[in-house]
Amino acid sequence: MNSKHFITNFLLIIFLFSCKTDTKSDISTEDKTETSLVSETVEINGVNHYISKMGNGEAILVLHGGPGLFQDYLTPYFGKLAEKYQLFFYDQRGCGKTEFPKDTASININQYIEDIEAIRKHLKLDKIILAGHSWGANLALMYGKKYSDNLKNLILISPAPANTEFYDQMFKNMQSKRTDEDIKKLVKVMSSSEFDSKNPPTILEAVKIGDKVNFADQTKAEEFYKKINFTEQSAGNMLVVSSILEKNFFNYSIIDSLNNIKCPTLIVIGDLDNIPFASAQLIQDNLPKARLEVIQHASLYPFFETPKEFNSIISNFLDPEYEQ
Repeated sequence: MNSKHFITNFLLIIFLFSCKTDTKSDISTEDKTETSLVSETVEINGVNHYISKMGNGEAILVLHGGPGLFQDYLTPYFGKLAEKYQLFFYDQRGCGKTEFPKDTASININQYIEDIEAIRKHLKLDKIILAGHSWGANLALMYGKKYSDNLKNLILISPAPANTEFYDQMFKNMQSKRTDEDIKKLVKVMSSSEFDSKNPPTILEAVKIGDKVNFADQTKAEEFYKKINFTEQSAGNMLVVSSILEKNFFNYSIIDSLNNIKCPTLIVIGDLDNIPFASAQLIQDNLPKARLEVIQHASLYPFFETPKEFNSIISNFLDPEYEQ
């Protein structure tokens, strides 16, 4: 992979965004975080998936971004919602603590959709509330196109660009915010032997530098990434998964057949997101029952940057009688 191609691919990682199901599980009650997560490893469509849950109440299944990232960056910020709802998170096929498949051909969007469906069945959920962030939001939409009857609600948090035109504009917006100093730092880190060997602290440093432009306050990137635990395996897998899936983000559009999704849908974005507002608006216009909420002083991570506003919007959408 040449350096130009790789840098484009790496930025994509950061910023975007009939199968038999076996349900053998290895439940670990010891694996808990400060947000009281309980985790299990479950065989889903031939791959051991790492699934976590917290809270009690009606279930919400949450899809992380990437492609190639994992749930670590989400779980610390959903504790408030877990006071009323039971939230399920999982590392997608080949990501985080989920097994990397023996057949890399299974790392494709159709298989990811089938994995969501299999996890829904494993959790014994009927109609689900499905939430997704960035790439995960677009994956949720693609699931909805095929399995609309299984959805009660959709929650799209900072959805990835709706088409190639908006992706290109997002990239330009990001570049305009990136300082010369950070560009030099990023090139230096990504050119190092430590990066080539997938050294976890080095990969994390590259992600932090590259992702700063996706925060309303760029100094907050350091605090945000303290919650993410990169290992040599998860760092390496992130690069591979994104490399395999990157072809889906050129000459694409998410809009086709969105009108098949009939459930109420909430789209939440920050007013300072690098993705053009028109992208979220286009998604809203093509969903029969969608509403769009814009949070002030937030960018790609409203659950981290503006948690009070974010939790209030989600809670009011799911329960119109919610009181702060």
